Amino acid sequence: LDPAKLKKVDTLPNPFEWTDGSGKVTSFDEWECRRNEIKDEIEKYEIGKKPETAKVEASYNGGSLKVVVTDNGQSLTLTSSIELPTGNGPFPIIIGMNIPTGNLDKNLFSDFIQVPFSHDQVAKYSMNGQKDTSIGFYKMYPNLKSNGDYSAWAWGVSRLIDGLEQVKDNIKADLTKIVVTGCSYAGKMALFSGAFDERVALTIAQESGGGGINSWRVADTIGNVEKIANTNYSWFMQYLKNNFNGKANMLPYDHHELIGMIAPRAFLA
Repeated sequence: LDPAKLKKVDTLPNPFEWTDGSGKVTSFDEWECRRNEIKDEIEKYEIGKKPETAKVEASYNGGSLKVVVTDNGQSLTLTSSIELPTGNGPFPIIIGMNIPTGNLDKNLFSDFIQVPFSHDQVAKYSMNGQKDTSIGFYKMYPNLKSNGDYSAWAWGVSRLIDGLEQVKDNIKADLTKIVVTGCSYAGKMALFSGAFDERVALTIAQESGGGGINSWRVADTIGNVEKIANTNYSWFMQYLKNNFNGKANMLPYDHHELIGMIAPRAFLA
C-alpha cells in the first residue's frame, strides 16, 4: 500500500494478523505465507528488495573460502579465511559479521567452523549515511541503489551460505547448523541475515540497538535513542525516513515481527 493509505496502529501490530484485516493465521502453513507478507513489507518500506538468485561458484583451499557471485553481467568475489576444528565432523558453522565469531568469545565456538563475512566486499560500511554505489552489490544491481545496506549485506550472507553448500564436503560442514552473529550495527546485520534466510538455524543479535530488535514504535516514545529520525540512511532506505519519521505507528509491522520471521528457528538477543 501507499504509505498514506496505511492504517494507524499505536500498539505493536499482531504478528498473526493479515495486514488487510481479513483475519488471523491459524496454522503453520498460513504462518509461512504471513512470514512472507512481513518480509515484503520490510523490503518495501525499510531496506529494499533482496535479490534471491545469482550464479555462485565456490572453492576452498588452504583455509581460504572463495565465492564468486555473478549476475546482471557483473561479478563480485567474497573471500573468507575460515578456521576449521579438528576431528571428523560434520561441524556446525558460525558466520560472524566481519569477525569469525562476531564479538562473542571464539572459545565458545571451538567446535564450529568459523567463517567471517567481510561485509565491505558487498557494501562498504559507512557511519555518515554516505553509500559507495560504484562497488559490490550496487554495481551488480544498479537498479537497487536506493536500497539500504541491510538488504545488500543479507544478500551477501546468503551468497556466502551458497558457497559453503558447495564446499561442505571439503570442510566437513553440517549445513543444518548455521549460526549468524554480530554486535551493534553488525547485530542488526545478523538479525536481517537470519530473518531473510531460512537456512540459518540460530540468529544471535548482540546489542543491536534501534532498527535491530527494538521496536520503532517504542523508540519513538523514549527520547534520545536510535529511531527512524536519526538512524543511518546508508543502512536503511531514505524512503523509511521520508514516509515514517515521527509516524512509526503507520508502519504495518514492527521489529518484533522481523524477529518473528525467524520462527520456528532459534533466536537469541
